[in-house]
Amino acid sequence: MVQLSARMARWGLIAAAAVTACTLSSSAALAASGAQAAGGATKTVTYRGYSFTVPAGWPVVRLKPATCVRFDRHAVYLGDPGRNQDCPTGLLGTTEAILIQPAAGQVSAASAAEDPIAHRITAVSQGIEVTATYDKDPAMITGILSSAALPVPTVSTGAAGRVSAGRAGARNAALKLAEPAAAAADVPASATSDTGEGFDACAAPSAAYMSAWQSTSPYGAVGVYIGGAERACAQPNLTAAWVTQQAAAGWRFMPIYVGPQAEFDQITSPASQAVAAAEDAVTQAAALGFGPGTPIYYDMEAYPAAQESSALAFMSAWTTQLHAEGYKSGIYSSSSSGVTDLVANFAKDAMPDVIWDALWNGEANTADPAIPAADWADNDRAHQFSGGNDETYGGDTIDVDQDYLDVSLSAPGPVNPGQPALVASGGTADFVIRGGNLYTYYQTSPGGGFTGAKKLTSGRNLAGAPVAVQAADGIISVYALTTKHTVTTFRESAPGRAVTSTSLGGSISASPAAIATQRGTVAVYAVGTNGDLYTYYQTGAGSAFKGPKRLTTTGNLAGTPAVVQAANGIVSVYARTSAGAVRAFWQNAAGGAVTKSRNLGGHIAGSPAAIVTARDTIAVYAVGTNKQLYGYQQSRPGSPFSGPAKLTSNGGLTGTPVAGPNANGTVSVYARTTGGSIRGKAQSAAGGPFSRSLSLGGHIANDLACVVFSDGATALYASGTNGRQYGDQDPASGGFAGWKLL
Repeated sequence: MVQLSARMARWGLIAAAAVTACTLSSSAALAASGAQAAGGATKTVTYRGYSFTVPAGWPVVRLKPATCVRFDRHAVYLGDPGRNQDCPTGLLGTTEAILIQPAAGQVSAASAAEDPIAHRITAVSQGIEVTATYDKDPAMITGILSSAALPVPTVSTGAAGRVSAGRAGARNAALKLAEPAAAAADVPASATSDTGEGFDACAAPSAAYMSAWQSTSPYGAVGVYIGGAERACAQPNLTAAWVTQQAAAGWRFMPIYVGPQAEFDQITSPASQAVAAAEDAVTQAAALGFGPGTPIYYDMEAYPAAQESSALAFMSAWTTQLHAEGYKSGIYSSSSSGVTDLVANFAKDAMPDVIWDALWNGEANTADPAIPAADWADNDRAHQFSGGNDETYGGDTIDVDQDYLDVSLSAPGPVNPGQPALVASGGTADFVIRGGNLYTYYQTSPGGGFTGAKKLTSGRNLAGAPVAVQAADGIISVYALTTKHTVTTFRESAPGRAVTSTSLGGSISASPAAIATQRGTVAVYAVGTNGDLYTYYQTGAGSAFKGPKRLTTTGNLAGTPAVVQAANGIVSVYARTSAGAVRAFWQNAAGGAVTKSRNLGGHIAGSPAAIVTARDTIAVYAVGTNKQLYGYQQSRPGSPFSGPAKLTSNGGLTGTPVAGPNANGTVSVYARTTGGSIRGKAQSAAGGPFSRSLSLGGHIANDLACVVFSDGATALYASGTNGRQYGDQDPASGGFAGWKLL
């Protein structure tokens, strides 16, 4: 990475020292390639029995151990890249170039794949492997491959089919050859936190160099280029095994992705390009073992003021998409352009979790006059303070940029924060688990705006989806699964107030369910790690909980149960069995023994939902293994259940549905699609078929929560794919207004 001023100084040297200068852009490199290529003159390059027809002006480089394989200029490279390439920092951009090397193993059949996001084509055939890059002329590359009788590349269109970061991953994942790459070992997210000096180099150094530098250099962190269409250097060392080895040795990492550049006027559709880049970056990061919670730094080089709008839109969308994928966002840019623009829009756009400024002032700290002290003030800065330096430690020399890090990111919670838990009490409290802690968004008056998020706990030991109820005494209580598989309860005197917590113990496998009973008590239900159903219950309003009490001995339950209480006081609990059926259990009163149970059948994929309708019947809903919505219903209070009846026909659903009883006795059911939108079905008459389809759209990351108010209004709440909380309200069948940020 380079600053604009440094690159400008180097451009004047291109003619005299092209092998060490940073290119202006891949298109500039194409223009400088020479009249021979433009005029169609060609030559033949032979390697391991294959003949490639290439432009006559392209140099042919037979690789030596220190030769830098760089894709920012036209060339044909022959042989395996050395483990310690002598690559200058500051290389940026790709153009049409080809690396031809011996195949790493047996090749059953020739194949080729194009990754349009990375602007790379990878081909293998008996005895050889080809990696080619392109700028605006992929046809030139396919023509060169065709001249050696290699197949026309297939184009990968999804993240799962993109070329992974390592050579073995590219060969096996993108081309689907016989020997699949081993799954990358997860590197803890803490491996991307550090305080102190670090360096970044165009190509990841060898394990031997890393060992020598760890022993003798001041550096504790290393920046590695994991992908992107403008990544200029070959990366023979950068594999999952290398990352695991260096993490075990104590190195910390800054994963860097270098895609479309505003400087080169490459950002033409900021939102869609950023989403594609972020999805690809996550694919590359995961292939190397960097899992959710890892910050991935976008290298946005210095750009002119005319590109500010497109650059900001791109960086904001990059951050939003990484958050949706469960990753942290980092942005590297010049102090005088990208960083300044982010600061100016701090309260407007989605901001990265870490800012990495390029300000070559020689000062190993994170101070920058362009960044106010209050911005990125919580151990979330990095500073590139010098660049383009040949440094030698332990006898090994690398051309590096120098960095100082003050990055301490909290351990990630669930990728999707828990399903919100709601109570209706004149106001609404929306509880959500994020990063292992409990937060609340709450209304101070009915129908008013939400306040929050307010952090209610500080232990970071919660997991799953909380559940909240309000008993007759007005106390709001929240129940959550802990990381130790126990249940903890939190009590609020009013929404937004401080909580007191009590551990209820147990050994449970998933989030609990809870109900405020007709006697003014609360009962909690959960499936144990042994597959049985347990309850925690109060014997009097506000009393201490008893339990966990074991209610079953079959050991075949899973997921989160659903619980309701009908008018006759019978408590009904519904849970998924390990075989995928819905099983019903009845208690005469909370805390009592199960008086009977019944298998309701079905093949469901998630946990069931249950409601008491306005007709005092019970209805149970679940998403089937075929991604369709199913219902089990009583025709009258206390009667046997009918079903499962299929309520949808177009599939695509996932998770646990929610249902709302309408004032006219009908029921509406809502479920999340695999794409993150919300669909639903509604009855046109009480007890009748579900004939009306509902579509709420959205970009929802987890299951919904639902509240039906006394005036008949229905409110839905959920976490968005950006990790923020949203709500949508239907004022008594007047139609939902659309998702709004809480």
